[in-house]
Amino acid sequence: MTDPFPDLASRLAATLPEGVTRTTLPGVELLKITTPGELTPEVHKPMVSLILQKRKRLLIGAEVLHYHGGDTYVAAVDLPMRVEILGCTRARPYLAVKLGPDPALIADLVGRSGTTAKPFAGRAFAVHAADAELRDAYRRLLQLRDRPEEIAVLGPLIQREILFRLLRGPQGPILRKIAGGIGHGTGIGPAISLIRLGYAGPIRVSDLARASGMSVATLHRRFKAETGMSPLQYRTFIRLYEARSRLITSPGNVAGVAFGLGYESASQFSRDYARAFGAPPMRDARRIRAGLVDERTESLI
Repeated sequence: MTDPFPDLASRLAATLPEGVTRTTLPGVELLKITTPGELTPEVHKPMVSLILQKRKRLLIGAEVLHYHGGDTYVAAVDLPMRVEILGCTRARPYLAVKLGPDPALIADLVGRSGTTAKPFAGRAFAVHAADAELRDAYRRLLQLRDRPEEIAVLGPLIQREILFRLLRGPQGPILRKIAGGIGHGTGIGPAISLIRLGYAGPIRVSDLARASGMSVATLHRRFKAETGMSPLQYRTFIRLYEARSRLITSPGNVAGVAFGLGYESASQFSRDYARAFGAPPMRDARRIRAGLVDERTESLI
């Protein structure tokens, strides 16, 4: 597949350092990666991003998303995710830009657009190809790096344009979830917050449902629809991602890591871990430490 921003990508590849570059625009970050491989699994916050060059693979629960140059990714909830960068080289690195979506700004844009939000019960994340207008807005935003005197005035305007165009496209319903406060006190947000805070302890789905103002059946249905996981599966992925990080520094302490994360059985932990990462904990930890799996943590974009 041809990368859609060849000249811009070439300039960025030559000037950006490896990893994440934070810009002077709030919430806007650039990412450059030159070595293909899997990034360290982590829980990603709500985001809007665009790949400029090369491609990546996202694993969210049992769902696999492929994401190429010119594609946008939007997520409205915290998601445990595995990310694999594909096909990049030092000469043609992976390049992407991320915007941290501001719920108040999105709500303002929704109000000004005069559109009525339709009921939406699908995934709270999606990948779509950016249309020509959206690509042009991203291009103009990134070209401001060459005109720093214009950033303070034009940068926020172009950010608004990007969000506005996303709201009018197929990812609009997901952005409206952010505007509606999902993850911050409504919908499945309270359940996600409780799981994130208490993943190492006992969790009852009835408590999650009560906090979210839903029945157990409704919470389970909505949680599965939006994240692709049940609440307890979501908790398991968070535990396993934390376990993998701990095993990088303590590879021989599998039982200690398992019990520290709330598992009552080290063997059950090992089975869950192998299903998630394709190898038992000790073998996977040795592979990580040997450098066969990338330990980079800047997998935000």
